[in-house]
Amino acid sequence: MQKSVIAHFLWKGGRGMEWRGLRKHGWKALLIFALSGGCSVAMSLLGVDKESIIMVFLLGVLFTTVLTSSYVCGILVSLGSVMLFNFLFTEPRFTFAIHSTNDVVLLIFFLVTAVVSGTVTSRLQQQMELSAANERTARTMYHIASAFLSASGRKNIVLRAVSLVREHAGCACVVSLDGDAALYTDGGEPPAGDLCVYPVRSAAGRLGELRAYGPKDDRSELIIRAVSTQLGIALDREYLSDEREKIGIAMERERQRGTLLRSVAHDLRSPLTALSGAGSLLADSYETLTDAERKKLASDMSEEITWLTDLVENILNMTRISESQLVLHKEDEVVDDVVSEAIAHTERLMGKRRFTVSLPDEVVVVPMDGRLIVQVIINLLENAVRHTPPESDIALTVTAKPDEVEVSVADTGEGVDPRIQEKMFDRFVTLEREVADGKRGLGLGLSICKTIVEAHGGAIRAVRNEPKGTKFIFTLPAGERSDGE
Repeated sequence: MQKSVIAHFLWKGGRGMEWRGLRKHGWKALLIFALSGGCSVAMSLLGVDKESIIMVFLLGVLFTTVLTSSYVCGILVSLGSVMLFNFLFTEPRFTFAIHSTNDVVLLIFFLVTAVVSGTVTSRLQQQMELSAANERTARTMYHIASAFLSASGRKNIVLRAVSLVREHAGCACVVSLDGDAALYTDGGEPPAGDLCVYPVRSAAGRLGELRAYGPKDDRSELIIRAVSTQLGIALDREYLSDEREKIGIAMERERQRGTLLRSVAHDLRSPLTALSGAGSLLADSYETLTDAERKKLASDMSEEITWLTDLVENILNMTRISESQLVLHKEDEVVDDVVSEAIAHTERLMGKRRFTVSLPDEVVVVPMDGRLIVQVIINLLENAVRHTPPESDIALTVTAKPDEVEVSVADTGEGVDPRIQEKMFDRFVTLEREVADGKRGLGLGLSICKTIVEAHGGAIRAVRNEPKGTKFIFTLPAGERSDGE
């Protein structure tokens, strides 16, 4: 198709180009004709026979066709050469009469040879021009295809098509897509008139249309049609890419939902079994149990209920985060009060562990959502309890700095397992296994902590606690501060 369009262009414009070439390069033809006539006269004076002289005129015809690129010039020089040769070198000389049959045959053969040679030369030049045009078109098509391959995003792809039409076809361009009210242009105002509309299609059907403004020749038409075709292919590819991404996201959500349900079912089984057993034992053997035993059962039940409450709170927070519904209700909160509430909630979990708290001497007020920051501290303390043996040390430290407040929870456990060092703040990551199936804990606590802290404009990290264990540190932007009594 590409070759036929260019060939049609050359054929249709060939006649006009010949006459324009005659006007433009006529002086070249006259000069070559004069030189060939002068050389023939000089050769005749040197005694060269007319059979050799006629070759000079033949060379003149070939040079005329090559140098002027005009088929008409070649024909005119051929006729002029026949007449000049007849006038100068055939008997009777200096007349246009021909008495010798040999001269007639010689002139006929010369004319046929000159015309055929000129025609072959002209056709050869046309083929060379066609080949050059094909090469330019192929390079342009390659550039267009490459440009679309490097574009991503619906808007960027359409704007790339507009710029390609402007660059290679020299036309102003506007693209409108079905279902999209926006008109995509290169910023310039399209001229009035000379409007052509090209449909943009994909395998699924029509996607929109490309409107090109300004004068267009056959090559411009070919380029604009190629751009509209490539635009449809690129938009189709982008649509398929978006669909694959949506499918991947949906599959990941389903995987995480399944992981969450499996983890919740696994982790609820143990506390519910413990609650059921303790409640049954307390109900069936209440009279026979000692006060200490009844107190121990009640304490165990309270601990299990506290853990279940924290589990439900973490699940709710993660659901809000996943659905982008976690809303902060910031108020100026005293850091001491927030820490005290978190400690009261986790004090029963400490057992025989040595728990120390260090707070600043001055009263520190920080704008925060107190309920969520309490949840962050509770998650960090529960994480420390979960990964430290009894009679180990856990320290909660609050440090007031000029522009931020730093809260750290340090333990003396075994430290962070290297397998989860880089992803401990991701969802469903626990120490023992990547998915929480092995021990209590959904692997949501640290992920929730990170999301809440970053939503407050702070940061959270984990470092090694010297000489042993792990220290989790999070910061919050500081608010007003007042000295204590």
